[in-house]
Amino acid sequence: MSTHTARRAGATAGHDRDRGTVPERTDFRRAMGLLPTGVAVVTVGCGEQTEAVTVGSLLSVSLDPALVLVSLGSTGRLVKAIDRVGGFAVNVLTTDQSDLSACFASHDRPHGRGAEERLGGVAGASGHVLLRDAVLSMECRTEHRYPGGDHVLFLGRVDALHTAGAAGSPLVHHRGAYTSLKDPC
Repeated sequence: MSTHTARRAGATAGHDRDRGTVPERTDFRRAMGLLPTGVAVVTVGCGEQTEAVTVGSLLSVSLDPALVLVSLGSTGRLVKAIDRVGGFAVNVLTTDQSDLSACFASHDRPHGRGAEERLGGVAGASGHVLLRDAVLSMECRTEHRYPGGDHVLFLGRVDALHTAGAAGSPLVHHRGAYTSLKDPC
């Protein structure tokens, strides 16, 4: 097993933890790419108000109450939209939806009716777009909002949960590419 550790100039082996080594942005991104993550599209609103973005940072936080955490770039449109309406939906993508992931990960992604049409979803009871073929969709209202470096962390209380009857395999991102889970049988 080989190991490469990014060190701050002047740091010595064995003393990194004591000195608070800070990795370079690209090294940190590459290292975190080693952790497989599920892929989801967070949506806010519907119709002309639709905003959506792809995320790989989704975490189940609590069962009682049901809480999830998503991390969004602090300067993005979604942060403003969530702050305005007080909630969002999370749609966990299937392996057949990698094109949606790529589309909504781009800086020039559609918004408004164009986003709603591209997603092919329907508005849930919360007023946020839900993807018909997602592995699961959650309608959330903002419980808390936390600053997180260049991101904002939203803790959402799950008010409604929708799972597909014959859900496909979840889309996974690993080492900079899409992949899927292998059936162990």
